[in-house]
Amino acid sequence: MTIAELKKLLKAGEWNDIEFKEARMDVPKSAFETVSAFANTHGGRLVFGVAQRGESYEITGVEKPEKVQNDFLSVLHADAKINHDVLVTEQKLPIDGKMVLVFQIAENGRTRKPVYLDGDIRRTFLRKGGGDYKAQMQDIERMLRDSAVDRWDGQLFDRVAFKQAFDVSTLGWYRNRFHQVNTGFDARQSDRDFLYHWGFLIKQGKRFLPTRAAIMLFGSSLAVHQLIPRPTLDVQFLGYSTGDALPETRWIDRIVCEDNIIQAWEQLVTKYRFFMPKPFRDIDPVTLGRRDDPPGFRVFREAAVNLLIHQDYGDHSRKGVIKFFRDGIQFWNPGDVFGEDLRLWEPGEKEVRNPSIAMALRRIAMCEQAGTGLRMMREAWRKLGHPAPHYKNDRAGKAFEFFIPELDKEVDMASDLVKAMFGKSLPVRPSTQSPTQSATQSTDPLERLLAALLAGEMSAGKLREILSIKHRPTFRANYLHPAIQAGLIERTLPDKPNSRLQKYRLTAAGRQTLSARRGSMQ
Repeated sequence: MTIAELKKLLKAGEWNDIEFKEARMDVPKSAFETVSAFANTHGGRLVFGVAQRGESYEITGVEKPEKVQNDFLSVLHADAKINHDVLVTEQKLPIDGKMVLVFQIAENGRTRKPVYLDGDIRRTFLRKGGGDYKAQMQDIERMLRDSAVDRWDGQLFDRVAFKQAFDVSTLGWYRNRFHQVNTGFDARQSDRDFLYHWGFLIKQGKRFLPTRAAIMLFGSSLAVHQLIPRPTLDVQFLGYSTGDALPETRWIDRIVCEDNIIQAWEQLVTKYRFFMPKPFRDIDPVTLGRRDDPPGFRVFREAAVNLLIHQDYGDHSRKGVIKFFRDGIQFWNPGDVFGEDLRLWEPGEKEVRNPSIAMALRRIAMCEQAGTGLRMMREAWRKLGHPAPHYKNDRAGKAFEFFIPELDKEVDMASDLVKAMFGKSLPVRPSTQSPTQSATQSTDPLERLLAALLAGEMSAGKLREILSIKHRPTFRANYLHPAIQAGLIERTLPDKPNSRLQKYRLTAAGRQTLSARRGSMQ
């Protein structure tokens, strides 16, 4: 970290990857909670020698840097303090005659989580926004599931007798497609021999037991319900956009899939085909897609299959959800993606939560090859002239959200559903809202801020009130500072940034940006 970087961070305030501690003479106990939180989420920097003064941060320096640094590192590496080793890189940063200590805390890998303190797993912490929060037991259980060497989908299932465990039609569907894609294998094998050959059955003595992957892929309704007491997939068709106020009717059609993965996929594609503006004329029997492989459907298919592959099926309190908004499709998955966030777009093999399920669907070409899916979706969607899809990999919440913006006609099922039910599309009307209403209903942080300032100059407190944001660091990091740096808003007292009389107002660039954004939505 450079001095310039530190000063920039001081202006932005604490957030999910930066924490300041005064630590003038001693190491504060809360510093170790931050270590646990960073190691369990995305990593971050812990800075000693900075004190909070109201809404701002001030460099106060560490008076005994050698002692404080040694105390911190020696306690951190003591066996009794923390259950897993954490990679820490230390740095001394002299600023204006004062010494600041910077500790880069790395995220631990999945097999070395949860990271907790004092031998008590209940003292597991997570980083959310600008604070450290004690993890709930369900959070800890999710980390423990992901930390296991034996993956969830490879474990054995023995709650239902073998003859009742499988759905014959689903297994036949899969085998038919398997032999079309993979020539040279004996199609005359019995179902048991086929499942055993590909690792879906494990022999124990004289018995053959299915894996959880086998049940999730080919299981009977009885077996699936014995394995997971919640739906496999929840698909909702919504007649409004992500930035609209929530209407009284939450959804206009819905599919709740409670059977195996392949049956859930078939239900989803059936609904898709029904509402396609251009009917499927030539069906690929392997992928259930059109042979001319329209790019829009290819992107949708990859995102939907990824959701079915990578769910944390051991999480019985949450389910995978697909929401069709008028301005895009949201895919929400219980379970975060393993690996570094910045490398998710890069090609190459990546560790997955359910490797047996993933390989089974790749063998029949239902999804892209390992490590190429996200990249393909981004590039294909851009080529159609749309903004790139984006994702949020939530380590603290153990969830993954993928959003495909600006629907292509081929995937605008929500719009076609509205037409089918009401005889016409829902109209898009010019906004007649007040700035306050517009600010509270948009989902884009910058747009909400700019819309609020249409009413005139406002203090930070007033803006937070209008935007319903109680957490000051969140407001500064996501709203205020990005808008100032982009030249969209300006301070009324630029020479006194911390003045209690400080207010903010739109610049000409801010007004033009807001007008352009609103114009593109109409």
